[in-house]
Amino acid sequence: MSQLGVALPAMKPGDDRELKIIAAEQMAKHGYWDEAVELYLDAESIAPKKPKLDAQLAPALAGAGQYPQSIERYRRLIKINPMDAELANNFAFTLMESGDLVAAESEFRRALTLDTQSENAAVNLGLLIARQRRYDDALSVLIPAIGEAAAHHNLGVIAIEVGDEHSARQHFAKAASLPGAPKATQEFIAAISKSSMTTVK
Repeated sequence: MSQLGVALPAMKPGDDRELKIIAAEQMAKHGYWDEAVELYLDAESIAPKKPKLDAQLAPALAGAGQYPQSIERYRRLIKINPMDAELANNFAFTLMESGDLVAAESEFRRALTLDTQSENAAVNLGLLIARQRRYDDALSVLIPAIGEAAAHHNLGVIAIEVGDEHSARQHFAKAASLPGAPKATQEFIAAISKSSMTTVK
């Protein structure tokens, strides 16, 4: 098991489950997802009649790259709390990471219907759509959430990510023309121009 450099509680007879959960939380906090999953599962096995640790295991399993198991846990949580917008957003993010973009988009949109002010869900949805080069659709989601300048800047970054330099130029230029443009916009514009000059030579 990975060493965190922090003291974990010693196990005592009778409270192994609780202490394993505490230790798992420490592992998860530091990004040791495999270890966290192992500890949470151990805690569940100690007291199988107690409620499952779905809320803890769903994100931990996703962090460990065990997406099918994470999705199963999220589905159980959503069945119990179907109106929880944050839960829906987290589930959608896991679906996106697993590669199921259609289901992820649907779940992000459901999160936004549950909480129309959820910036996290709006940004996640907008960036998911942008990665599919559906820039106009992405703008319709991002602008109300983070403003026009930031929306165009973010689309510029995503366009670079997907290898669409032409669209990146357009979105950075639009962002730069608007009030409140991020400081990094000009840096991206300069970097793209420099890259193009190098390519031409």
